[in-house]
Amino acid sequence: MKEREKKKVTEDFALLETGRAYNRQIGLYDTVTRNERFYRGDQWHGIAANGLPTPVFNLFKRVLNYFVSTIMSQKVRIHYTAEGEEALFDPEKQRKADETSQLLSRYANYRLEKDKVDELLGRGLLDAALTGDLFAYVYWDPSKRTARGYRGDYVTTLVDGTRVFFGDVNTPDVEAQPYILISGRDLVERLRAEARENGADRENVEKIRPDTDVFEEAGDYGKRELAGTKAGYVIKLYKKNGAVHYRKSCRGAVICPERNTGLSRYPVAHMTWEPVKNSYHGHAAATGLVDNQLYINKAFAMVMKHMLDVSFSKVVYNANVIDEWTNEIGEAVAVNGPVENVALQLTPGTMQDGFLDVINMTVKLTKELMGATDAALGNVRPDNTSAIIALQQSSAIPLEIQKNALYDFTEQLGMIWLDFILHYYDASRIMLFREDGALAGGCVDPGEAERFLFSCVAEVGASSHWSEMAQVATLDNLLSSGKIRFSQYLERLPDGYIGKKEELLEEAKKEETADAVSSADSLQPSAVSR
Repeated sequence: MKEREKKKVTEDFALLETGRAYNRQIGLYDTVTRNERFYRGDQWHGIAANGLPTPVFNLFKRVLNYFVSTIMSQKVRIHYTAEGEEALFDPEKQRKADETSQLLSRYANYRLEKDKVDELLGRGLLDAALTGDLFAYVYWDPSKRTARGYRGDYVTTLVDGTRVFFGDVNTPDVEAQPYILISGRDLVERLRAEARENGADRENVEKIRPDTDVFEEAGDYGKRELAGTKAGYVIKLYKKNGAVHYRKSCRGAVICPERNTGLSRYPVAHMTWEPVKNSYHGHAAATGLVDNQLYINKAFAMVMKHMLDVSFSKVVYNANVIDEWTNEIGEAVAVNGPVENVALQLTPGTMQDGFLDVINMTVKLTKELMGATDAALGNVRPDNTSAIIALQQSSAIPLEIQKNALYDFTEQLGMIWLDFILHYYDASRIMLFREDGALAGGCVDPGEAERFLFSCVAEVGASSHWSEMAQVATLDNLLSSGKIRFSQYLERLPDGYIGKKEELLEEAKKEETADAVSSADSLQPSAVSR
């Protein structure tokens, strides 16, 4: 390895250790491991039970899943707009700018569906709720195949918050960073193959060796690997003359030397669950639930132990009169002498009613203060659908901060994708989209598109869950008031509410047709009257 490259690798890993030291200082690794452990139900880890039962009433998972599903209930789409000084005074150029932004928007939304970004965002939101941060990294994969035989495309992947290190830890602004480090672990053979593809010599490749640097990976299972199979690496992203540069290395070995990506934005999108002042890491929703969850588990454990110990009555007998006591049903007990004061049955001990009340109150207040009310979780009788919908919508208001953060995160992704399109696509590359259910496509000239100033907005659709419930409630009211026929009701009822709906609809139409014919016949004058 050249001395200059070796020095850069050493500098990158020195920066990595500095970032890890900051994370340890704020307790990030311990917090993330504990929160992840509680979510999957390992809530007695490291706690001495001392003979108590170890029940788990996983309020933790219930509340966090509700948060994620509520935020993800609304579909997000990407919309680009293009502006330019020339277009302001030239209608033809403005039309071209509008056409370009429309095609880019359609392509981005096609990629949202094709790449299953909704699922990625759902997993990322759960990461944010557990760790405080959601990070996505976009990279160019030259081996990926696309339409018309093109090779190479951008790929979006999630990165644990414990693996992303900002050069300025006091601001969450991605574009304000002097550099961004992304650490990771991969199979040694893959890292060596990547190094060879990037022109590394044999000596450098052999320096990529397995290590055991797993102590600061996220979660318990991130610290467990097959022995001797993986090595750690670090990617450094930094800007030089307005362009993002890239370097990837292991300890003592270069995997990819410094390279100008041509991008103008860092290919990293970031969201925090709750912002923390003067820190790029956020505060996790799970962190505030840990102590309450521990109390609920321990309190129920003590109730269970009490019931096991004292729920059944005990008998105290005089051993001077009876040699041995038996609880066999119907069996006689012989005594020598009078039977008075021979045995006494002890009544079971009673537990303070207030203890159970405190447990129930803790569960209730925890859910209410977190915004996960019974109405929101669906634990109410559906007597008044409209009222339930109103309660569910109002209970989701505390999550507006996280919803807006997710929309901003989606806009960041949209601008990163656009950066890749303008710098890596050519004018003949077809960008697919769906129109009226069929695939269509178009091309954008990156050289021409770069003259426009693009912006990205996340468009939010109606919540599918709430809109379905409101639709069903409205249909119920229209049917009960006689404003629509039963067949019209069934035709507009969302799928999944009634089994064999098509058969029922067909029968309803036949009955309505028969009723209509019968009514028409009754209105015809009879032959006698004529």
